[in-house]
Amino acid sequence: MLSGFLGLQRSSRALRASLLSVVFGLVVLLAIIGGATSAQATTLTTPYLAMTVQAGQTVNLDLTVADAVAQRVDLSVQGLPAEWEAAILGGGRPISAIMTDPEAPASIDLQVKVPHLAEEGTSTLTVVARAGGASVSLPIALTVSEVEGGTTELTAEYASLRGSSKASYTFSLNLSNTTPEERVYNLTTTGPENWTLSLMPSGVSQETPTVTVESQGKQGLNLKVTPAPTAEIGVYEIVVSATGGGETVTLPVQVEITGTYSLSLTTADGNLNAEVKKGKTSRVQCLVINTGTGPVQGVELSATAPANWQVSFEPSVVDLPANQQMPVIAVITPAENVIAGDYVVTMTAKADQASADSEIRVTVKTSTLWGVIGVLIAVAAIAILGFVFRRFGHR
Repeated sequence: MLSGFLGLQRSSRALRASLLSVVFGLVVLLAIIGGATSAQATTLTTPYLAMTVQAGQTVNLDLTVADAVAQRVDLSVQGLPAEWEAAILGGGRPISAIMTDPEAPASIDLQVKVPHLAEEGTSTLTVVARAGGASVSLPIALTVSEVEGGTTELTAEYASLRGSSKASYTFSLNLSNTTPEERVYNLTTTGPENWTLSLMPSGVSQETPTVTVESQGKQGLNLKVTPAPTAEIGVYEIVVSATGGGETVTLPVQVEITGTYSLSLTTADGNLNAEVKKGKTSRVQCLVINTGTGPVQGVELSATAPANWQVSFEPSVVDLPANQQMPVIAVITPAENVIAGDYVVTMTAKADQASADSEIRVTVKTSTLWGVIGVLIAVAAIAILGFVFRRFGHR
């Protein structure tokens, strides 16, 4: 009996030891699994889980993605209503995945464009982050309401300007903040390549990347656009954006390049000189040339000449298509008492779009008749002197 009892006691102790070993193993396994799970847990957060918006608005929400390990996290947006647009942005560009850093949570943006015809009511969007076979969801409620606490508007006095590629264009803009709070807006501009764009508050001569607009206030902005010198005829779009308070507004404006305008004025042979005769009217062949890419209308021809000279043109007004030239006649009459020599006549071709000046050296020569008379006088004088010497030379 005693030996049986002792054997039973030893078996009981062995069983308890086995059970303890199993329990300990389970605890360790759970701790390992729990630790691994917690070490790889991805979190997705935002300060704004519910927001009131207006139809036609674009709103930006700050999101933060954190993880205890470095791994790929795929991102998506679900539950988007029809006609709504949403994008996850990183570095200002649309993204669909990120690599987490255990020491630095990633900051990204959720941009939602509410259509202009969006009906009033609440829609819930869900941002989903997937990593390592697990996922985490972040629901965000957006309520469309006409009585939302104000909005941001960006408008232009004139949304389209036109002219030459050599001109500069200034658009007068207004940034309005009808929200119940003061907002700081980041300003950006985008346009054609090699164009110069500058955006600055009205009355300020320096560009600034941000402006502050008080509640129910407005801020005037001046957008100066300088086209590339090689810009061809066409319509070009520039987009101005203002971002603040989780909202982005954009405004497209247009510049229509109607051509480049440039004139030149020269003589028919290209030599900037001419000859005229004293006491006579001379006709000098000239060329008016449109060297631009746009037509020039109503080119008026005129001249600045020495005192008492008369200069006119036939015709006096011309129209020039692009890259074309037109022959004209400069009718020049020197003053009656002019002395033979060189003079300067400045000829001008002027239109609303362009103008050109050319200085022509005009050489005045005496009339042939006066030359003949002078020769005859000289011959007569020599003959008279010869007669005198022969008649009285030996006395």
